Amino acid sequence: MAAMSRKDANPDNRPTRVSFPITEPKEELSFAKAEERMAPNRLQADDYHQLADLRSTIGKVSRLLLEGGSLQQALDAIEETLGNPIAVLRSREGEWRSEGLGAPAAAPLAAGAAAYVRCEGERSTSSGFVGLEDGRRVYIHWIANRPANPTAIALFELNRPITALDMLMLTRLSAFLDLEMANIDAVREVEGKYLELFLQDWLAGKIVSERDWTVRAEVCGCELNRAGRLCVAVAGLAEAGSDAAGGKLAELARRLRTGGRRTGRELLSAVYGGDLVLIMSDSGGHDHDEASAEERLRELLDELRAELALPVLRLFAGRPVEKPELLPASLSQAKRAKQVAEVCGLAGEVVSYDNLGVYALLYLIPGGEEREQFLRRYMAPLQQADRKGGGRLAETLEMFFKCNGNIKLTSEKLYAHYNTIVYRLDKIQSILGVSLDDPEDRLQLQLSLKLGQISPGSY
Repeated sequence: MAAMSRKDANPDNRPTRVSFPITEPKEELSFAKAEERMAPNRLQADDYHQLADLRSTIGKVSRLLLEGGSLQQALDAIEETLGNPIAVLRSREGEWRSEGLGAPAAAPLAAGAAAYVRCEGERSTSSGFVGLEDGRRVYIHWIANRPANPTAIALFELNRPITALDMLMLTRLSAFLDLEMANIDAVREVEGKYLELFLQDWLAGKIVSERDWTVRAEVCGCELNRAGRLCVAVAGLAEAGSDAAGGKLAELARRLRTGGRRTGRELLSAVYGGDLVLIMSDSGGHDHDEASAEERLRELLDELRAELALPVLRLFAGRPVEKPELLPASLSQAKRAKQVAEVCGLAGEVVSYDNLGVYALLYLIPGGEEREQFLRRYMAPLQQADRKGGGRLAETLEMFFKCNGNIKLTSEKLYAHYNTIVYRLDKIQSILGVSLDDPEDRLQLQLSLKLGQISPGSY
């Protein structure tokens, strides 16, 4: 047996025998490189996290709607998950916003998105980002093919950037929201028929007590607040009174009933007697002075012009009433204000019955011998002279008073020479035996002109 060498006898001097080769690492694995290798796993975990949130939100919203929750609650739940406010906008009527769009700073953004949906709903239904005026973006996702009223979800990029997963979530949720919109449309169609009948009876004076009004209002789903006074305004439209425009007026009335209102003001609308009639309730006001009422009407007019895209819209308002059964009186006053303003050429975007002044008194003068005699004394001779070629005397006199007695301005308005106007005024004084320098004669002539406008053809 061979003797073991001293080197072999020492265990520390013998190499360790292993089953794999021993190699020396070329470089030390740094912490940064370790993080880099682990990043894909972390990204994958984040994706799982987001997908879990997606499934959770879809389940939450679907359960909420299936259990009878409102669309408003569903939008609030979506906003909580996505971290950005959201709205459902319709091209023709209807708008629902999440809580985050209730802030004053967000109102212009919501209005801009709503305007885009109204403009593009009839032409394009491709989803994508839309830039707003202040540089922010909103993602528009069209819910479904609704030719009658295109509908879209608007996600506003206010608090954080919108991601691809957010867009995917809107795509998945759109099916549930589409079903909810169908339910809303069905309920509105039924309630709309009862509401229309209720409004027609109310305006016609067939509701004679507050109890009767309360019962019928609850049945048809009328949510008009009774905390404030009620007032009727008639819209001044070129289409009013036209049989061909009846469908358009009805469409405007439906749009106003479904549109959003400012806090503290509520509105109902109906077509009655060939006019678009607005029933307003001001729930925020104990301030009943004339100036504040006029200001509220002007604010409402601005809202209606923007909502209906009718820049030439005017309002003719009756007096506010304290009880619902008295509303027909306000309607009668509003229609009278409209008639007097149109016949007499009264200017102003808002004309209320209390502001008619002397025109309201002239309107109330009953037809009779005294009235006809007054018109024959001052207006009939001018009309007869005009028919014989006297030179537009009645028109010249009316314009002379509108121009506050300024002959030069009168000639410019009538596109006539200055001397021609002087000649006509002299002829008027000669025919009637009056002096335009006499305040009493001028008053008589102005009253006869206005009375003749209110009752044309009576002389």
